[in-house]
Amino acid sequence: MRVLVIPNYTNFGQVKDINRDSFLLVFKCFLDNTKIGKEWEWILPYPGGGMHNHPGIINKWEYPNVDMRHMEAPIEPFPPKMRVDYPYRFFDKLIEKEEGKFNLIWSHLPEWTNEYKITRIYNKSQPIIGYSHWWEIRDNGARDDNSFWRNVKGMLQMKVCGVNSQWVKNLVIERAKETFKPHITDKLEKIIQPWYLGCDSATPSNGYDEKTIVFNHREGIYTGSKWFFETMDELWKERQDFKVYTTLRDMGKPYTKYIGHADRKVYLKQLSKAHFGVGTFQGYSAWSMSATDGFSVGVPYLLPNDFCYPEMVGKDYPLLYKGKKEFKNMVVKLLDGDIERPDVTNIAQSLLWENQLKSWDIENNFINNARTDFN
Repeated sequence: MRVLVIPNYTNFGQVKDINRDSFLLVFKCFLDNTKIGKEWEWILPYPGGGMHNHPGIINKWEYPNVDMRHMEAPIEPFPPKMRVDYPYRFFDKLIEKEEGKFNLIWSHLPEWTNEYKITRIYNKSQPIIGYSHWWEIRDNGARDDNSFWRNVKGMLQMKVCGVNSQWVKNLVIERAKETFKPHITDKLEKIIQPWYLGCDSATPSNGYDEKTIVFNHREGIYTGSKWFFETMDELWKERQDFKVYTTLRDMGKPYTKYIGHADRKVYLKQLSKAHFGVGTFQGYSAWSMSATDGFSVGVPYLLPNDFCYPEMVGKDYPLLYKGKKEFKNMVVKLLDGDIERPDVTNIAQSLLWENQLKSWDIENNFINNARTDFN
């Protein structure tokens, strides 16, 4: 079986490390943890520059069944622009060269899916499945309502499309009902399925650096990075006995330490030393691979009692908070030992890829949707 992957790179270009791109990390975990990931042939386009500099994440030595194809024209690294910057010449040439002989199209970018279907030359009946990692909706600070329209239109070309959580599926359907007619939202209801993301390991904590907090998320409105560091500034005025480990560079704070190492093993080792992690998401959070990274190495996380998090850790998880005031109070209590640092090994075990991939239903969604002839 040959599968053409339509990628969704959002962490590449100047000063960004493609090794930490969430799409690539998910794709690699899929290859590592499924039989078809190891046995099928995957055609993976990649942007110029980043992959040449960091070849280790997807290469012929690790993955001989992944055929890397260079998208020679520059791809816009700014995600909102990238989503509408479809490289039609690259895909036209690729389809013509291969005569469209792909058993399946797996699109991680619904906005490109519609363009691909319009421009492809061969095999108009090629089956398309998808995974949508992000939605341009007002809840996460989207700049343009048309982006959501393009996202939905591309998704309607798919037989099935995975999303991070049931919470985000419900939100997307709710937002779609504001714009689209019932026959469209009914179709989306059938196409969209929660395909939960996993973690690599479930390693119990083996000691930690006391009074260290980790913030290993992207900078942005929805991650709450601004108010988190404002809260830490306030706390630093009250006490100077804590450190914040972060993957954000050049913070210029007296309490921060950078741990965003390009080597994932080094990064996870540094992460494992944190006392606890935080998630300060606002308005939107479909999932957090940053939090599951922490759980995988025994680090508990203080998380909102909202969005996908009760779904991720269970409603009885002791470190769920409501609002900024309770967040700060719980940070102080964790630092002072007034809240016991919980063992999160069981949570990490439930999040292992071998368990999470059951929600993907590989046989029905991948194997049964792949075409077996090109006549």
